[in-house]
Amino acid sequence: MNKTQIKKYLNYLKVKKFYKMKFFKCEICNEKKTKLIQKKISWNNNKFGDLPIHACTSCGFLFQNPRFNKEFYMGYYKNSYRAITLDTFKPPKNYLADQEKRGNLLFEFLKKYLPKKGSMLDVGSSVGMMMKPFLKRGWKCQGNDPVKSFVDYGREKLKLPVEWLQSEDMKLKDNSLDLIIIMGSLEHVTDVNIVMKKIEKAIKKNGILVIEARGDPLGYQKNFFNHSHHRYFFGNTMELIMRKYGWEPFITTKYPITGSSRPNTQFCIGRYKGNEVKKSFKNLVKNGKKETVLDVIYKLKYHDYLAKKLKNNFIKIGASHPKN
Repeated sequence: MNKTQIKKYLNYLKVKKFYKMKFFKCEICNEKKTKLIQKKISWNNNKFGDLPIHACTSCGFLFQNPRFNKEFYMGYYKNSYRAITLDTFKPPKNYLADQEKRGNLLFEFLKKYLPKKGSMLDVGSSVGMMMKPFLKRGWKCQGNDPVKSFVDYGREKLKLPVEWLQSEDMKLKDNSLDLIIIMGSLEHVTDVNIVMKKIEKAIKKNGILVIEARGDPLGYQKNFFNHSHHRYFFGNTMELIMRKYGWEPFITTKYPITGSSRPNTQFCIGRYKGNEVKKSFKNLVKNGKKETVLDVIYKLKYHDYLAKKLKNNFIKIGASHPKN
């Protein structure tokens, strides 16, 4: 992106300071070569602008390229993110209720894989309500999030164990956690590999990691790609990032584990095995555990096709029932 394009985006966010952007290698397989997939994406509120999305030519991972630095994103999540996505700096009641409901459903789904009591971390926890069902059952919990107003509400009003920080700055005790959940937040972090290294050091042998990702588009790709999401995980890339850091995935599903409030999200659940999984990672992509650029392009084209077909069918149905 050139300076004019960057300034236009910063002006939209009402950010006065100018920030440069940097190009990145694939965060999963370190491939330098990428293919431009979409130049203009959603800036929310029916606004579209330049923030290019690229696909890795080796494994098919989709991500924003170029991107800003850590300082920019800390300011963005503190000052702009919730004002844009929820139009408020205070968590709405229905948002809090949904977080607690999702937490209850997640606990019920996971309990057969977990000890009765243990320790857990919620990366990108928001106010922290998803940890409440675990806290009620005697679990030791900790959460973190970069949205200060929501963290303050969770800690001060709800007395939940949440901390305001970027996940790259987490300070975690080695070999201390039985469960780590990242519920739609891995797309937002500044450096996914720093985050994964930190949580790998903190997990116990056989500890569980749950990653929730946005999943396949529900409509046109120009709406699917969103300026708040710096990368896009699907089933295969969730499994790859887990294996890269020693987790062996045992469930990858589109089944709505945490209910219907986040349509089409995907989940990957893995058990930590360490080096026995990590040592085989380098050959996975080479041996075919990947999506090609064409795979990615036609996946997105297919969802554009479905969105167009649905829209046309809706118009036809409406036309067949005229108002009197």
